[in-house]
Amino acid sequence: MPDLDDGARAMETLRREILDTAKLEQNVARAILDKARSNAQRRPTPQARMVASGMVARRGVVIGFASRRVFGSGSGVPVKLGVLAYGAEFGSDRYRQFGPRRASGYWLHPAAEQPNNDIDKAEDDYVDGAIDAAIRSAGP
Repeated sequence: MPDLDDGARAMETLRREILDTAKLEQNVARAILDKARSNAQRRPTPQARMVASGMVARRGVVIGFASRRVFGSGSGVPVKLGVLAYGAEFGSDRYRQFGPRRASGYWLHPAAEQPNNDIDKAEDDYVDGAIDAAIRSAGP
């Protein structure tokens, strides 16, 4: 018969599981990066695809190292990611042929801010896992 000790143990397990967010953060960052790469594929210029290919999800953060070299299609010469990143995401404020400047971003920021089913799934799995662990800890 379950008693208060079982309930207390389940609540402590639930608390511990909910506070351990490292795996969730990494899964969400990965979902954002995947969506950003998908968004970049639909951009008409190659810069977004180049920058997206050089970005990684590490420790729950989507990051691109400015010194990382990326290649464009048809070019054998690498370009530093940091040189392209700002213009690829926000457009040009100087050259009209590269598109208008867009403060909300074109491919990375929308991936993080717009609805994303993969983020929802990662969060649901996280909560379900925490509840399952709490139930298991309460005993048979």
